[in-house]
Amino acid sequence: MIGAKIDVAAVRLDWEIRKGKYAVKEVDAQQCAVVAAKAAVPCSFKTPEGGEYRLTATIVDAKGRPNLTQLTFWVSGGGQPPAREVAQEHVQLIPDKKDYTPGNTAELLIQAPFHPAEGVVSWRRSGIVKAEKITLDGPTKVITVPISDAMVPNLIVQVDLVGTAPRTDDHGVPDPKLPRRPAYAVGSIDLSIPPRQRTLAVAVTPAAAKLAPGEKTQIAVVVADAAGKPVADAEAAVIVVDEAVLALTGYQFASPIDAFYARRGPDTRDVYSQAYLKLAKPDLATLERTATVTGALAGRADMVRGAAPPAPPGAAPEPAPADGETLGRLAPSGKAEKAKDGNAPASQAIAIRTNFNPLAAFSPAVHTDSAGRATVELTLPDNLTRYRVVAIAAAGDRQFGKGESAVTARLPLMVRPSPPRFLNFGDTFQLPVVLQNQTDAAMTVRLAVRASNARLTAGAGREVTVPPNDRALVQFPAAADMAGTARFQIAGVATAGRASDASELSLPVWTPATTEAFATYGVIDDRTPGRAIAQPVALPGQVVTQFGGLEVTTASTNLQALTDAMLYLVHYPFECSEQRSSRILAIAALKDVLAAFHGKDMPSAGAMAESVKADLEHLSQMQNSDGGFAFWDRGYPSVPYLTVYVASALAAARQKGFAVSPAIIDGAKRYLHDIERYYPAFYPREVRWSISAFALSVRKQLGDVDVAKGKQLITEAGGVDKLAMEADGWLLELFAQNPAAADERKAIVRHALNRVAETAGAASFTTGYGDGNYLLLASDRRVDGVMLDALIQDQPELDLIPKLVTGLLAHRKAGRWLNTQENTFALVALDRYFQTYEKATPDFVARVWLGNDYAGDHAFKGRSTDTHQIAIAMKDVVSHDRAPLTIQKDGAGRLYYRVGMTYAPASLQLAPADYGFVVERRYEAVDDPGDVTRAGDGVWHIKAGARVRVKLSLVNESRRYHVALVDPLPAGLEILNPALATTGPLPADPSEQRKRGAYWWWYGPWYEHQNLRDERAEAFTALLWEGVHAYDYVARATTPGTFVVPPPRAEEMYMPETFGRGASDRVVIDR
Repeated sequence: MIGAKIDVAAVRLDWEIRKGKYAVKEVDAQQCAVVAAKAAVPCSFKTPEGGEYRLTATIVDAKGRPNLTQLTFWVSGGGQPPAREVAQEHVQLIPDKKDYTPGNTAELLIQAPFHPAEGVVSWRRSGIVKAEKITLDGPTKVITVPISDAMVPNLIVQVDLVGTAPRTDDHGVPDPKLPRRPAYAVGSIDLSIPPRQRTLAVAVTPAAAKLAPGEKTQIAVVVADAAGKPVADAEAAVIVVDEAVLALTGYQFASPIDAFYARRGPDTRDVYSQAYLKLAKPDLATLERTATVTGALAGRADMVRGAAPPAPPGAAPEPAPADGETLGRLAPSGKAEKAKDGNAPASQAIAIRTNFNPLAAFSPAVHTDSAGRATVELTLPDNLTRYRVVAIAAAGDRQFGKGESAVTARLPLMVRPSPPRFLNFGDTFQLPVVLQNQTDAAMTVRLAVRASNARLTAGAGREVTVPPNDRALVQFPAAADMAGTARFQIAGVATAGRASDASELSLPVWTPATTEAFATYGVIDDRTPGRAIAQPVALPGQVVTQFGGLEVTTASTNLQALTDAMLYLVHYPFECSEQRSSRILAIAALKDVLAAFHGKDMPSAGAMAESVKADLEHLSQMQNSDGGFAFWDRGYPSVPYLTVYVASALAAARQKGFAVSPAIIDGAKRYLHDIERYYPAFYPREVRWSISAFALSVRKQLGDVDVAKGKQLITEAGGVDKLAMEADGWLLELFAQNPAAADERKAIVRHALNRVAETAGAASFTTGYGDGNYLLLASDRRVDGVMLDALIQDQPELDLIPKLVTGLLAHRKAGRWLNTQENTFALVALDRYFQTYEKATPDFVARVWLGNDYAGDHAFKGRSTDTHQIAIAMKDVVSHDRAPLTIQKDGAGRLYYRVGMTYAPASLQLAPADYGFVVERRYEAVDDPGDVTRAGDGVWHIKAGARVRVKLSLVNESRRYHVALVDPLPAGLEILNPALATTGPLPADPSEQRKRGAYWWWYGPWYEHQNLRDERAEAFTALLWEGVHAYDYVARATTPGTFVVPPPRAEEMYMPETFGRGASDRVVIDR
């Protein structure tokens, strides 16, 4: 607005009393009129007195619309409004610089609200470093602070003043006839002293900024000090990582300078006795008669430091930053040889990209030479992406620095498949492939796909023209063939030139309705008629012949009977602290035989050892400060029984040679030693006794035997018959073989024998806890495992023990017990039994027939835990429907066998089921109601790219414990996880807000923890009150196709026979 008139006004802001209160008034008004020009136009004003001034500039545009700008500033020497109360006043400290370096001298201007005054200047940095006395004869004074290297990164300077100020009358007007009142003021400033002399300049530079996948280059690391001189023998950690992975959380590598030279606080508290003074009503006659002290010393009060009444109204304010603003704390496929132009020679095979490791390089300790240089070799993985290159360096114990750069992996022609993260058997989908042309000319590309365990339903080849520096989307219709793993190889080659690229990927293919039809166990010995059995085999209706079948497993030891229970724990899908501990206990208990135990789909001993290592690491991160554990995350209240259970897993792992941190063991021992103090008030006494007994047993495993406390527990309960059977078992483990507890051992064994339910061949125990059973994760078969283990330890010759084993094994369903607790305690007890009693030396041959067709055989000779599997495909089972399966033993020894069948129903549709829960699922559009519709046949139709809200309704008529809600996804949807930085904000469900009313934001979710995974969403709670519960999440439709959706399911994790499921669905994602 060149040429427009600008009116500028300046006023000084003063204070006056209006109706007993201070109010701002404008004085010393000045005017200045200028005309807007291209360059800045000066406007001058006089400042005859100190204080606060306000500038106001007004301009009017051609349409008569005014605009106003104001600016306030301070002129030194001004006064502050007089105070009527003895309130803490503010001392303003003005530095001469924004920040300082060691060797500087800081000059601070003190502006006092009253004078004369006396005071103390204190330097503060994790306590008081120095204090000195000062005197102010006028309103301002300059003090100096020599800056030393020891003050890095900051020093807080505080000024405390005492003196007197004019007293005001009842109208708030200062009255010179009245004696002056006491006054005190405080001000502080945080002087920034950046660690520039300790900051290393780190340059990390790749030799080439753009490379092809698999190519090699070098990363040059150069380290210099603050003066630019090279630093010899500096140590740097060099990291090269995929930028796309870091972008998921917006991760930034922190500067070591910020970590080692974080801002230091004053760590000092000031308390002022003047804050407790109250001024009397100003009565001139009275004050003149009683006033004996006037002048500067009349209002002085001693400053009291240290312990005093808490936080009076005059507490010192936070120090102000030096610049007036808040300052943050300083805080493997071989590649085709490339031609000089970067393209692959036409005669070479197309290189397939298979190595997609997001971590391209990690060199934790790279040392610089005398010139401050170092070199790191880098071979890029096969990702087509940008990598962040980071070097974090240290020189000695005082100098640190960080440098970053980037390197990009690219090709002239890039083939980028964008498949779903998984598939379900029965899915048909469009496999998206993006062709990217990185050249300046159009490129015609021939694209081909090869698949295994998947069918390409509309051809495997395409020819596409891609514009220069552009991309094209190609989609291949495909179908999941069988459960397992689907693999795809996608290759593209330019028809002109030598540009080419290829990629390989694999997708898990799940079976949406797979069910264990049956798993039956048996034994053949010399008492079996004909040393053979015949098991009729009938199909469970219409099945998919490409999937499943019969599997006959034979072994010479009953250890093979633990296969399904072991697999149940190893592959259990939820990973709270209890389930991780169950896995540790099972693997640790069977560690000595896992090397020879190769059951159905059993991971190797090495893989299980790595699993234990990972679970131990997770548990160490979940331990609370009191030594206890919660189910999901650190910070939640520790759960007594769960803590004892985790401690038992730690003890078992340590006994079997796994590396367990002493710190986590010590914390758990501390919690167990005084566990009674952690019981919530609502715990029934029977539950408390049981947990205390379990804790005593685990303390014995940890080397802390406390027989006296065990005896005291029995006395407190009124005898062993007043305790739950599990509590008796745990106490028997504590007392086992100990002569000092002979009477207690006899009493427990006698009570146990009176409580056993015994048949001709099997035996089991019974117990109960009433309403408190969920606090112990209790179940009947766990009692058998606990008592069996205890009796083997204390009474190994007891005739009841073999019957207990038979009864325990007989209670399995589908080869395992009911829940993680039962499986864990049963495995631990049976491992002790097998190691103690089984001594047969087998020498026989096992043979199997299906109908009249011979299926196979295997010879067992000598002691071995080997198992042998004979697989009979489902198509052969179908052709022998209702034919007997015959298993025969020829030779000396005992033959243990397992016969299992897996199948997939031909319809892949499951109806809803209610065995304790009612679960329903529906899909809703987030942005446009037309994005999601449901056809008359029940099939859901979703537009590709649309956001979808998946809503589940969970109904339970009675209280449930330890509930898991699991909702499988259609493969064409991908969950939008709000915890990831790339997701962005997700809209709240408006219907939920309306239902809950104005205070909808107050209500928390019914679940305590959730997992958003590739193929499913999960929600968990320890206690679910009866009622209707809603759960929802948001997903995006990413892949066109027709997808089978397994039903949602809810269950009690420790009573899985209490469950419910919704119906299977079909989802069509339309382009």
